[in-house]
Amino acid sequence: MSYQVLARKWRPNDFSEVVGQEHVVQALSNSLDNQKVHQAFVLSGTRGVGKTTIARILAKSLNCEEGLDSKPCGKCPTCLSIAEGSFMDFQEIDAASSRGVDDTKQLLETVMHMPSSSRYKVYLLDEVHMLSTQSFNMLLKTLEEPPEHVIFILATTLPEKIPATVLSRCLQFNLKNLTNKQLIERLSYILKEEDIDFDINAIEQIARAGRGSLRDSLTITDQAIAFCEGKLSDEAVANMLGTLPSDNVLKLINSIAQRDPKSLLNNLNEINQLSIDYFRLMDLILENLQLLSFAKVSEEILDEIDLNKGEAMKLMELLSEEDLQMLYQIGLIAKRDMELAPSLSGGFDMALLRMVSFIPNEMEEVKKKVESLELENKTDTFSQIRKTENSTEDLKVEKEEINQDIEVKNFQKLDITSTNWKRVFDQLKLDPGTKQLASHCSFIKSDETVIYLSMPSEKLNVFSGKHRKQLQDALSSHYNIQCNLFLEEGEYSEESPNQIKEEEKRKELRQAQREIEQDPNVQSLVEAFGAKVVESSIEPRTEK
Repeated sequence: MSYQVLARKWRPNDFSEVVGQEHVVQALSNSLDNQKVHQAFVLSGTRGVGKTTIARILAKSLNCEEGLDSKPCGKCPTCLSIAEGSFMDFQEIDAASSRGVDDTKQLLETVMHMPSSSRYKVYLLDEVHMLSTQSFNMLLKTLEEPPEHVIFILATTLPEKIPATVLSRCLQFNLKNLTNKQLIERLSYILKEEDIDFDINAIEQIARAGRGSLRDSLTITDQAIAFCEGKLSDEAVANMLGTLPSDNVLKLINSIAQRDPKSLLNNLNEINQLSIDYFRLMDLILENLQLLSFAKVSEEILDEIDLNKGEAMKLMELLSEEDLQMLYQIGLIAKRDMELAPSLSGGFDMALLRMVSFIPNEMEEVKKKVESLELENKTDTFSQIRKTENSTEDLKVEKEEINQDIEVKNFQKLDITSTNWKRVFDQLKLDPGTKQLASHCSFIKSDETVIYLSMPSEKLNVFSGKHRKQLQDALSSHYNIQCNLFLEEGEYSEESPNQIKEEEKRKELRQAQREIEQDPNVQSLVEAFGAKVVESSIEPRTEK
């Protein structure tokens, strides 16, 4: 037997199996059980939320040989043929490919014929918003007063494109996107039934990637089963989706919350070595910030959301409500502008560095505390200090601890500018290959211990992690502190060591050409014999 994809294999057979559309199921079930069925319906919603599935179940309920109610048997020939798509009196019509007047006219001609072997003829018009205006006009009269044996079901992802005159003749049901919790529960149930091992974090990633669509989530699950070879692990699914495991996303947020740009930059350098979907990764960061903001309002939410409770509690202690709102806004704007950056990775990296730069820092508060302690110490008299020797010792200890805290938090400034970048570069100890590639780097700025450089894209593509590490280590050794390197794509710059060196060579060559042309012996040869100086043969003199 050929393999059947999960989305088809686990398509609901009756209303009890439909996930997340209780408001639609309840209304249709009540009307079927009371045998008060409307003759035209509109089912709207995004892809993969159950529009076609509900239409097929409704067709089964209307024509089941066991009787007309909300629970079709699923075993009679009518139910089986509807499930297989071969039932003569249930027609699924793709309005996108049959949108013209002639197609609609042909459809309406069949409406008048009685059903061949069932109670109702059911017409499902999928993507009905694609019909032309003339086709909609032709449908109006039939939708308003259809034959008693006909039921119309109009399915669409864009209900706003359906004329109001058509909507007014139909019962409208808007199908909702499924929540992550609903998707996780359904995927977990299906995988257990399929006897496939999985990590719950992997299922959470798939549910987020499905974005409210059960069909999309099941399609991603099919892909994950093929990719993971047996067990759906958190790391393997992250690699497949081009994102990071959930713990690694929290690690990035933790570096920001700790006000630790060095740790953040190390994490970003590791991410840059992977094949990452940066838009999806920014979505994950924003989703986690949103969940943390909700948890700040009510910690009970932590029991319901898909976040590591222990890690979430630590982050909530480090970040205030104002911090979370500011970080969310920075990320939201950065996602919009990431495509404008020289590279997506560069735009993502700068967004996270912006977060850690703008978040309020406690260092200023520590400095103010030290200044207050010093002022208090100066106003004390000698006798007061003698009487409070123990408290003074405590004060000294506290002052020393605060000074140490400031020393840890203060970064040594780098005396590096675009003017002296070539001089610094010439002093670095690099192997010839790395030095040749790195000579195309242009200095942008330095931020505490972070040095920002740009490089032409064709050079950056071959500037591997080995070259990057050697350049970073050489800069750290030169300044005797741990430097961090941030490289981004740029244009060829006249301020790069390579271009400066090439310009110096061109100046020396022009000077040599002038000296040859002005040499009296050369001039006499040119005048007497009509000699000509071959410029390509001129080379600057090298002093030994």
